[in-house]
Amino acid sequence: MKKQTLIAISSISLVLALICFFAATQYIDSLVEEKLFAPVVKVANGKEIQPYEPITRDDVVLVLEETDEIMDGSFQTIESVLGKQSIQTIFSGEQLLAQKLQDNYLLPKKNEARYEFPINSLMPITELRKGDFVKIWVRYKPRDELIDVPPPMHFSITDAAADFLFESQLVTVKDTNGIEIYTLKPNLIPNAEELGNPLFHGSKAKNLVDSERRYHDYRSQPSSVPAYVGFNLTDEQYRILTEAMRYGTIQIGHVLRTAMGGNKD
Repeated sequence: MKKQTLIAISSISLVLALICFFAATQYIDSLVEEKLFAPVVKVANGKEIQPYEPITRDDVVLVLEETDEIMDGSFQTIESVLGKQSIQTIFSGEQLLAQKLQDNYLLPKKNEARYEFPINSLMPITELRKGDFVKIWVRYKPRDELIDVPPPMHFSITDAAADFLFESQLVTVKDTNGIEIYTLKPNLIPNAEELGNPLFHGSKAKNLVDSERRYHDYRSQPSSVPAYVGFNLTDEQYRILTEAMRYGTIQIGHVLRTAMGGNKD
């Protein structure tokens, strides 16, 4: 066999060996990476998920993380967290955990039931969002209008102007079609056009996909006019609230709380 032929065969064999070695190395690396890394959902860079705020696709990213850094209860797909709400602040780069995304945190507790009231029965005096803790007050009618009204049975009139009734949590904000819109803003002087919408036009949602709608609704741009708000109340709180409506205007305002429900200094 000629020397040139031997050199050619050797060169081809060397190239094939290198290709096989490279392929084997890549395969082994992929196996190692598969064992050492796994996908996990994190809060996107520069984003921050606030308590009770619906999660949108823009809020999160899917990244490969070392398996020993992945925490129990983490999520492996973005779709599994969309629309869920956190019970505490989750900061940029943090993993989303199932224990922070409770689905039942706004359900009535023992001895409570959910009650929904028309928005025209109440007067929000601050911007309110689903999940907010609120103080509920009654602002009394003028004294001459209450002369013939008997004293209340379920609360006491201690001030001629207004009395604090109790503290609760806003658990739903809906439009006239019963669709959750999350947010309502104080509107002490109603706009005539907005008053007509719930009566004659119902919801006029913008052309937004569902996640975008949740995003805009929650950030004080509700896509339709709020019509109902709901609270989880005990029997006694319900009696107090419905009775107080006879004596004046029910006003509700936002109370700042920590994620675990304590007062925020």
